[in-house]
Amino acid sequence: MTAQSLIGRKVLITAYDLEQSEHRGIAVYTKALIRCLAQAGARVWLLTEFALNDRRLRDLPQSTRLMIQSAHVLSRLADSQRQKPSTLLERKFELARKIRCWSRRAILVSEIARRPRYYRQKDLCKIRLDQLHDNPYPRLERLNYLKYIEGIVCAPELFFATQLAAMLKHQQPVEIDLSGFDMLLTSCPLNLWPRHISTFVQTVHDLIPLEIADYEDPFMFSNRLQACLPARRLFVSQTTAIKYFRHIKQLECKRSHSFVHSIEHREVVVVQPPSLQFPDWLTANPKQVSDLRPVSYLLRQDTIGSMPEDALTANYMKQKSCEKLQPFCYLLFNSSVEPRKNLVFLAQAYAESDLNSLGIQLCVTGKLKGDDYSHAVQEIVARESGILLTGYIDETTKLDLYLNSLCLLSPSLVEGFGIPVLDAACLGMTAIVSDCDSHREIQALHDFRDNVITLNMLHRQDWIMAMQAVVSLNSFLWRNPAEERRRRISRYRMLAQSFSDQLQDDLQKLLS
Repeated sequence: MTAQSLIGRKVLITAYDLEQSEHRGIAVYTKALIRCLAQAGARVWLLTEFALNDRRLRDLPQSTRLMIQSAHVLSRLADSQRQKPSTLLERKFELARKIRCWSRRAILVSEIARRPRYYRQKDLCKIRLDQLHDNPYPRLERLNYLKYIEGIVCAPELFFATQLAAMLKHQQPVEIDLSGFDMLLTSCPLNLWPRHISTFVQTVHDLIPLEIADYEDPFMFSNRLQACLPARRLFVSQTTAIKYFRHIKQLECKRSHSFVHSIEHREVVVVQPPSLQFPDWLTANPKQVSDLRPVSYLLRQDTIGSMPEDALTANYMKQKSCEKLQPFCYLLFNSSVEPRKNLVFLAQAYAESDLNSLGIQLCVTGKLKGDDYSHAVQEIVARESGILLTGYIDETTKLDLYLNSLCLLSPSLVEGFGIPVLDAACLGMTAIVSDCDSHREIQALHDFRDNVITLNMLHRQDWIMAMQAVVSLNSFLWRNPAEERRRRISRYRMLAQSFSDQLQDDLQKLLS
């Protein structure tokens, strides 16, 4: 591909979702943007709201201040154990205690009144990563995207300010002076407007807060979506693009005079690359792909191949599955735990399938919250010993779980796209998924119809029968796990590169 117009261009990407405790779908998308733009020759910078405001820094030499500030910012980005609150404002900006308490409502009003409306150059702190000699943070797995980053721009409480602005009745986006940069790309809709920059692109993943009641504040999210109108737009699926056109753009075009900035019509639907990251040495020789044996504490090492045939019985497999997951003897659910992901439906279907009696487990990699839905999941798990709750997992563990799973399960009621399903399809493993439009889009790509099975959510018996059929048809995989892993790795390598190339082409068209 040719991406000459991106070579040397200084591109700023928002780190909104990279700042969260869990790196899920949008964080994965952000990393893909960073990687593809860097590989296309762009000079990629990250925009974060993390900053260290300590008066004592003023008395230190500039180079010392830089080291201390960078340590603070990188530490915050690396801190995967940060508490993730339950409500939207609490989750994003830690305001829930102020909102819950009537006696402190005045504080919220004060925050809105004092919120930053315009970030000048002097309000920003810029950190060049190449000036940090032998810094420890880029060696952390969670920050592996830093190898594609030239620097970081710190705008204190920027995303907090944009969220407060989105709460107001009238559209008043936060403005920021980005002199010296060529482009700003947001990883999700933000109530933001950049000054002194030639290209502004906003990403729209879904309209879920408008579709599902009590998901998060629909009025706030609507303002964020409207803030995307004056910018060029990236949609992660055709389904999202259609919904945005019908419910946001088409209506707002009729009263475009109410916008300070004219409505931008350039937009593109992209398919992001899959998210699994393999070690470079693993695929260095395409003609001889190596095996990647599981190293996660969740999985047992491959020992079956050396056992006598008469030991490979259902009773033996059931006994061993109680200790740890056995390669190709479990089904995988890799999503956050929330009502729209429909985990309760899946857990009930698994319990009724009686697959546990065959030694087939259900592995759930979502982090439970303190809400009623998570409690409902826990009640089922308490009665069904075959369900394993792992909590949030790192990238190495996720790779192990995908490479050794019988099947991926995704019963989501609605999705913006569905990265877990794309990952499974690229590996060539079976995925049983809901029939929402975004899943159907993935099914229509390449040869994915051979692997992606879409089912409606009206009859749990359909899911029970599908899971039982997949287990029966793939009952031989655990006998030679290394061969199946090599097949998946080889297929994934080729497809992942084609998706990355296509994303670079799409970005080139939109940004040129």
